[in-house]
Amino acid sequence: MFLQGYWLYNTYRLSGQQFEKEVSDVVRRLEYGYAVADIERLGLFTDSMGRRDTARLTRIVDLLLSGPQPAPLHDTDTLRGSRRLITDSQMKIAIFDERTTTFRKPVRDTLNFRIDTRNSYTKEEFTRLSHSVQSGIDSLLHRAGIGSAYAFTLSNINGAKATYFPDEDTFKRLSGKTSWDAKMGVERPYRMTLAVGNGIVYILRNMAWVLLSSIAIVGMTAWAYLMMLRTIFQQKRLSDVKTDFINNMTHEFKTPIATVSLAVEALQHFDVMKKPEQAREYLDICRNELNRISVMVERVLKMAAFEKLDFTLTLQKTDIGKLLADIVENMRPQWEQRNATITVQSSGSVVAKIDRTHLANVIYNLIDNSLKYADRVPEIEISYRPIGVDRLRLTVCDNGIGIPTAYQSQVFDNFFRVPTGNIHNAKGFGLGLSYVATVVKKHHGQISLDSAVGKGSTFTIDLPINGPQN
Repeated sequence: MFLQGYWLYNTYRLSGQQFEKEVSDVVRRLEYGYAVADIERLGLFTDSMGRRDTARLTRIVDLLLSGPQPAPLHDTDTLRGSRRLITDSQMKIAIFDERTTTFRKPVRDTLNFRIDTRNSYTKEEFTRLSHSVQSGIDSLLHRAGIGSAYAFTLSNINGAKATYFPDEDTFKRLSGKTSWDAKMGVERPYRMTLAVGNGIVYILRNMAWVLLSSIAIVGMTAWAYLMMLRTIFQQKRLSDVKTDFINNMTHEFKTPIATVSLAVEALQHFDVMKKPEQAREYLDICRNELNRISVMVERVLKMAAFEKLDFTLTLQKTDIGKLLADIVENMRPQWEQRNATITVQSSGSVVAKIDRTHLANVIYNLIDNSLKYADRVPEIEISYRPIGVDRLRLTVCDNGIGIPTAYQSQVFDNFFRVPTGNIHNAKGFGLGLSYVATVVKKHHGQISLDSAVGKGSTFTIDLPINGPQN
């Protein structure tokens, strides 16, 4: 970006110099055109029969000029005809002596005429001349592609009388930067001073492709840089999630493994086998804990398939009210252990075409989270109602600890859990809500979360009543 800035600065500076060169060329063309027009008006470019004598014109111009010539003006220009132009230095050396306001002797003798010694113009004369000068300036600036504001003054060569300002305020405003002087005419010369505003439009037009390409390069660089930062932060977040997942998985598996180890040790060393009832109890403990581990491993493995949406739904018409009542009843031991209350509200019977097993697991997960993440006696409210003629809305609301706003957009990601440092009061892998979101998406539904820290969370699920449509 520094190199691009340096490149643009140099390009801008060069374009500014080009602008000044173009304005200088305009002034020189105006000056040269008036000088040559004066010489032609004296009849020096025609022969004795009044015909245009190219050979004579060439001899006179060659006498006045030496060295290379600028490009000629065209007939469409304001000034008359096609002219060979005279350079500034050559004009001063070959034609005119500013100190005496007369032609130099070799030129005067060749041209055989005398300069008008009336050196001072009146204001009225300058007013008449200004229209012609302005027309010439307009034409030449337009041909050079310069659309900047300008102003000029006309004054006598010898400094007599006041300077004429067609627009004095504009001239004073523009002349503070740069102005150009020109000697207008040869027979009766006067001075024209031109001030042109900054050529920002001209410069930007000349820099158009450079500027656009530079903006594109800087934009691409900035985009790549931001994408790199985004990737780095994503990788860091994934690393944190992975670490948190491993910590939680370690805690989650450690408890059942320790329980099974203790039960096996008791069976081996404390004569438990001689007590059938107690042995059966220990074996039941081992079986339940191993089933628990199996369920957790199965859940982790299934998430890989859920990530690819590599599972199919078994759709069947289901009474939503009966499904919710069965779920609440099946979970009674869990929520009664926490002295929780669960209420189910509805606005009427609703039958929807859903995958009963997967949707039941969704509700199980939401209720389980409400029980786990509660710092007081849990209060859970489940409601359902139809929306329009083809949508079903399920809502699970609790009074738990809530989810900070910063993490609400990430709770449906795989393995994500709200950071709690090294404290793991609530066990889990961060797979429950990811599973919930996957099942809802598979049903062509939407799930949303509304939560506030310390006030609880509300999960809202919208599903098509007639099942997902291909």
